[in-house]
Order: sequence, then structure tokens, then C-alpha cells
Amino acid sequence: MNQEASSSPGPDVAWILPGSHGSPAQALLRIEALCAGFPDLFGAMLAVLATHQAVSREILALAILQFRTDTADLNRDAVVGLLTSVIQGGRPGFEAVLRARRKGERKAAALPWVKD
Repeated sequence: MNQEASSSPGPDVAWILPGSHGSPAQALLRIEALCAGFPDLFGAMLAVLATHQAVSREILALAILQFRTDTADLNRDAVVGLLTSVIQGGRPGFEAVLRARRKGERKAAALPWVKD
């Protein structure tokens, strides 16, 4: 017997199912909780991506920037790149992109005429 088909999820996890995303304010509260609950940035980003697949990476990046202090030295485009690296390359890809983005930000800061 297939248990998945015979049981329905409770209201506390129903929002994960397709078509049951809730309001943007509810999504922000969930993203904030995920960002606070995962000590490492990779884990937080992976959880946010897995549970908010219908939300664009640009919007997710803005939310992550708001709730994770370890992204303070990054801009939205850098966080979008990190989200993409989580999907495409797992932890090794994520760490490589994070190192490159942080190096790039330091170099760009040294040149005042360079803009994002």
C-alpha cells in the first residue's frame, strides 16, 4: 500500500505542496525561519530553494540578504549566483562561487569607478 497516496499532509507542511504557497508575507516568515534555523549559508539556501521553488531566485536572494548577516558583503546578483550554484554544483560549486564573489567584491571596491 502506498502511504503517500493514502495520507494527506497536515496544515503545518501543506504549504510545501504545489499550488499551496500562501501569501508573500507568509513566505517571508518561512524564509526568515529557515535562515535562522540553518547555521551555514549553504544549508539555509538549499532549504529555501527546496521549499520555495515557485519564487524567482532574484526575490529569494533579496529575502536571504535581509535575513542572513553572513551575506552582508554580497549584492543581490552575487546571492542569485550562489543560489544557482547550489542547484547546479552542490556544496563544492557553492563554495567556489562564494570565494570568487567575495574576491570580486574586494577588487571592485578598490576601483571607485566600477559599478555593479
